[in-house]
Amino acid sequence: MRALRTTLASTWILGMAPALALAWAPPPTMPTVEKLLTYRPTQPGVEYEVPTDPAAIAACKVEQVTNAKGASIGYALRDGQGKLLCRFVDSDGNNRMDQWGYFQDGFEIYRDIDLNNDMSIDEVRWMNSAGTRMAKVANRKVVAWTRISAEEASKVFLQALVAGDAALIDSVMATPAELDALGIPKGEVDQVAAAEKQRLAAIKALRAGVMAGGWDASTTWATLGAAMPHLIPADAGLKDDLLLYENAMIFPASPNNAAAGKMAFLQAGEMVKVGDAWKFVDLPRVIDPNKNAPIAASEGGIRSWVFRNDGANAGGGENPQVAEALQALAAYDKANQGLLNADNPKDIARFHVYRVAPLNKVVKAAEAAGDAKAELDHLKLSVDSLAAAYTSGAYPAGAKALDDLAAKGGKVGTYAAFKMIEAEYALQNDKGGNFPKVQKDFLNNLKAFVDKHPQCDEAPQALLFLASTNEMNAEEDEARKFYATLARDYPATEWGKKAAGALKRFDLVGKPIALKGPELRGQTVDVAQYRGKTVLVAFWATWANPAKRDLPDLVKVHQKYAARGFEVVAVNLDNEKADLDAFLKATPLPWPEIFEPGGMEGRLATEFGVISLPTMILVDPDGKVVNRSLRTASEVEIVLDKTFATKGGVALGTK
Repeated sequence: MRALRTTLASTWILGMAPALALAWAPPPTMPTVEKLLTYRPTQPGVEYEVPTDPAAIAACKVEQVTNAKGASIGYALRDGQGKLLCRFVDSDGNNRMDQWGYFQDGFEIYRDIDLNNDMSIDEVRWMNSAGTRMAKVANRKVVAWTRISAEEASKVFLQALVAGDAALIDSVMATPAELDALGIPKGEVDQVAAAEKQRLAAIKALRAGVMAGGWDASTTWATLGAAMPHLIPADAGLKDDLLLYENAMIFPASPNNAAAGKMAFLQAGEMVKVGDAWKFVDLPRVIDPNKNAPIAASEGGIRSWVFRNDGANAGGGENPQVAEALQALAAYDKANQGLLNADNPKDIARFHVYRVAPLNKVVKAAEAAGDAKAELDHLKLSVDSLAAAYTSGAYPAGAKALDDLAAKGGKVGTYAAFKMIEAEYALQNDKGGNFPKVQKDFLNNLKAFVDKHPQCDEAPQALLFLASTNEMNAEEDEARKFYATLARDYPATEWGKKAAGALKRFDLVGKPIALKGPELRGQTVDVAQYRGKTVLVAFWATWANPAKRDLPDLVKVHQKYAARGFEVVAVNLDNEKADLDAFLKATPLPWPEIFEPGGMEGRLATEFGVISLPTMILVDPDGKVVNRSLRTASEVEIVLDKTFATKGGVALGTK
């Protein structure tokens, strides 16, 4: 058997662990399985895979890791199924180990790194399912976060609070200098500086408060509950646009599920993004769900100071009544999470139906406070809950509720009408009915919606549904019509830009293609550089199973025709580079990979209107597109068979 091992402390020191402290003349014999299994990540809380019983350990194998020249650079350990468990390497060829990677489900999730070959860890990274964190380290302790998401920052804070690690808490707190560099008003910076001097005592009091509220040494992080982040524009007097969360709730995981609803949780007044790291502006406070209500950050926080200096009304943010309603909503979600996890339609419907009441309390509080945006946002969330309940199949009354809201008109009315169309489509698909008829009804309903509400907020998304679905059904003329309307009427929206890209893709055949971007090492890959060769541009992602399943066949096609001048340029649309890195380490591919942030909403996906994966475009030796709608490796092979069997090269196609 295998288990997830969570490190509670660093158990080895560089220079003392035999296999890791090799002065890196590789030893005459391979290290044993048992030896490699003794090593641990330097940071606490890392969950990684490790065999636990003798049979599983006996099935493990140690193998050498080699570089591109075939030279040994380290060791890897695989389990009996061939999955990687750990890998320790000398990445820079100076005969010293400098990277120690740990795996879960075959993917690397954590890495210790010695950047300067001084026999100590300088950087640590979490990746893939373990998150995005990257930190600078000294004496095996995190001293600064290079990158950390808001969710991960809240997790680190909770873990540090449970452990009583004030230094780790400091690592996720914004410093006065950092706030000043962001252009935060001096009044707020001074408040943070004053609080910083009293922080140690405040941490002790905070820890005592959560322990009195049901926490103990086994308490772990559950989730960060927050509405959408705020953006304060640079022209409000800041040095750049500022991203922040207000009134985020940090919920613990209870060691005793029966007491989960009674455990204290934390309210973070403000979290702000500093570079690539999210940090707390001030210490969160303890919230007893049965007693005190949260205090809105806007009453004395960054937004208040910014707009006070800007001459605006500082009271425009959440007032105490809104904050109290939001806290009640968060408490409802926390107490009833089990209904969603039960995977029972009736329980799912119950969760969403009863969630409408606390949502409506937020709506009323926002209306009373004059906060029109919060009012509209939470009205739409109520619509989402009704739609989700109806889609479950256990709340047929949801249809009338949505129709009644739609009949009222306005922004909420059109949103309700649109969500009803989506919900009905999803529900009918789940019932396993006549799919062609269900889809036809869906498209007809969308078209009627757009005809009736051509200027509503949901019209661009409806038009993209119409266009993309028709394209997938090979109804290209219909697809082109909807793409054209979307690109013309909504050119500045993400949907309008995607539509313009799709129209461009439709018209590629017979024209040169301009496509370039950075590959994984930062060098630019330009299709124009492949002039004289037949090139396949392949858009794909590791999460897109059809594209991923097709890769072995595409590799074979590449091998078959590489000697005749066939090349592949891949454009990866993963959301995180770490996902691609992990995949390529396990499954190397013989062609360059262009990667830019943004996934399906990224620059190249938008520029070429990519709506599904894989999307493949074939370019002839003259740099002109000859086919822009290939979907599988077998289709590519058929075209190439004809291509290389014809002296004249690739014949222009219509697709």
